[in-house]
Amino acid sequence: MIVPAPVLPTTRDENWKHAPLRGIERLRWAPPTALTQEARLAATALLGDDPPQGAISTRIVLVDGLHCPDARGTAPSTATGVGPGVAFHATDAPAQPGAATVSIDLAFAGLNRHHRQGELRIRVPDGETLELEVVCIALSCGHPALRIDLGARATLRLFERHIGATGSLANLALSVQLGHGARLEHARLLQPADGARHFETLEAVVGADAQHRMIQVTSGAAATRSTALVALEGAGADLGWHTAVLGAGTQTHDAYVRVTHDAPAVRTEQGFRGIAADRSRIAFNGHMRVTARAPGAHSAQTLRGLTAGAAAEIDLRPQLEIDIDDVRASHGATIGKLDADMLFYLLSRGLDPATADSLLKWAFIADVIARLSDPAWRSRFEDALAPLLPGAHAARSLT
Repeated sequence: MIVPAPVLPTTRDENWKHAPLRGIERLRWAPPTALTQEARLAATALLGDDPPQGAISTRIVLVDGLHCPDARGTAPSTATGVGPGVAFHATDAPAQPGAATVSIDLAFAGLNRHHRQGELRIRVPDGETLELEVVCIALSCGHPALRIDLGARATLRLFERHIGATGSLANLALSVQLGHGARLEHARLLQPADGARHFETLEAVVGADAQHRMIQVTSGAAATRSTALVALEGAGADLGWHTAVLGAGTQTHDAYVRVTHDAPAVRTEQGFRGIAADRSRIAFNGHMRVTARAPGAHSAQTLRGLTAGAAAEIDLRPQLEIDIDDVRASHGATIGKLDADMLFYLLSRGLDPATADSLLKWAFIADVIARLSDPAWRSRFEDALAPLLPGAHAARSLT
């Protein structure tokens, strides 16, 4: 297989100005050739206890991009199959780079195709329903690849987690294809370890009357970069894209999301919440494009940032590109600090400063988490975030 040579972007490229690219040319991108017993034990230790009661029973684990069927709590599997419509397809040899040039926004996807050692394919046939958890663990370097294909009126509820070891490197490629009337509820929890780097490229095509719901929370790692390219190609396609990012220390979190409205009566609702503490940096670039083929399109975008440190930085960039008059579109971005009056009010009611601070931060991102339809999923997100916000359990009980 020949793929275009992966040419990595720089901060001089328009959509990569705030991306954590320093030193990427010196990183070791080659993944391990096989999973050792030591790696399997390390992955099992990182997984910890089995999913709590009420969580999804079928779990698939990828370790450095390779399927790990004997990790704790994973689904029974054969050599490649891990359940109806789900299979891990191993790659015999790395794809050889060719001479063609690809879009710089897909540079890390090209790097994934060159280095990946397999692909997890999730196929839900017409009218069927599947519920699944996928855990990607980064121990050294990995290029996990996921492909989701939903048939007409098919439904997938996918809980996706990313965890790993200190100093690890992950480069995910995720592609989604939704057929007519399909529905995808996709919850993503990205919590790489301290010092880790996480890059990802998400590509999605949403068909007629299909619904795509994305709820994502990112925290941890030294640096993360998310590139998402979504095309609403069928009439009546509906996208809900809601993400929250928590930055601390010297972390850098950057995201570029481009949504192309390319059919009649398509709809997008996009929300972003970012909290930058200490000396962290958060950037979000939301690009909404409405083509001449999308009469009656509706696009709503709300980006909000909160700085919680004297040296913290947040950059929000809402973009609208419209080629037709028959459209409803709105966008807005606000950046502020914790409400001093509200903080004083909470302190005057006897709350300690850490708990009061957490209450306000929790309320800021609660809108994203509340969009999870499953209470068990919401609880898992809240439990995962509680250690990051002192007093967050008290905040959860009051929201």
